[in-house]
Amino acid sequence: MGNNVSRRHHLLPQVWLEGFARDGVLTGRRRAAGRDFPSSVIDATVVSQFYSNPMPEQGQDGQEVEKFLADDVEGPAAAVLQNIRAGRWPLAHGDEPALIRLLAHQLARSQAFRKLGKHVEDHLLPLITASEITKHMDEGADQPLSPRDRKRVIEGIMRNPPAMEKLLDPRRDLRQQLRTADQVEQKLVNWQMVLLRAARPLLLLADGGVVVKQVDGSFSPYPPVLPDDAELLAPLAPHLLLILTPRPDRHADQQLTPKKASKANRGALALCHDTIYRQPGHPWPKGATLLPEPPSLLPPSMTISLAAEQGTEQPMSHAPIAHQRLAQLVTKLGG
Repeated sequence: MGNNVSRRHHLLPQVWLEGFARDGVLTGRRRAAGRDFPSSVIDATVVSQFYSNPMPEQGQDGQEVEKFLADDVEGPAAAVLQNIRAGRWPLAHGDEPALIRLLAHQLARSQAFRKLGKHVEDHLLPLITASEITKHMDEGADQPLSPRDRKRVIEGIMRNPPAMEKLLDPRRDLRQQLRTADQVEQKLVNWQMVLLRAARPLLLLADGGVVVKQVDGSFSPYPPVLPDDAELLAPLAPHLLLILTPRPDRHADQQLTPKKASKANRGALALCHDTIYRQPGHPWPKGATLLPEPPSLLPPSMTISLAAEQGTEQPMSHAPIAHQRLAQLVTKLGG
């Protein structure tokens, strides 16, 4: 990721982008424009201050997440990616954890993941707020609200929710990104890696890098981020598709056929936030369609059902973070 102070943050590491580049240049295609354009690996997938801490400690530049990604995630994995592209497979001892960590963070550091978090937040926060308001109403009343009245109050608040953005910690996106990456990493260590190879360029690269293939073959942006029966697809070069899967027997031949590449490309096209990249000279795949907009997220279906007696509330807790430096960083970010 290079210069941490520049605040030009790559959503995909440059070492990953280089696997699809020629002489440092990629061919990109944006959703809205629908036509090809050249892009250097230095400029591809760059978002200004995407990882910047909006509440840095006094005297600091707020780039601690960017620095962590560069030093603890991308740095250790860079040589692993280069070795795979050079034909060194299976991985050498000790290389697999670094690659798993990179893939886990890649799933959580994307625009699509931020969008999903905002979507969930927009629909769940009004419900949580409404529940808290009714609790305070109960505490201040001579007689607690009946279940029917409590439900009416909650539904009324959710129809016209209060503005919450200024009341929320602006570091929450970074904390959620880092926590989710750690949880995904802990799951992926129990999955197996399969590398599929082709003799010619077949693969497209989404601006998020990895895509999740559901057990039914679909590519859904809805949570959970990584279902237990899904597969994680990671195009590492136009002819190399890495798959992390709980079902490695499905890929025993280790061949990247045009049919398998087409399925992976369908996921990249569906789940990219804005741009698809490919190697210069690799023609746009026949029949591949990049829609003008990413898949829409429908409001979750929620049913409010309240008992007359409220049970003892349990405080919200998070799964423990396995990576010590990551745990320290999340704590520094207020988590």
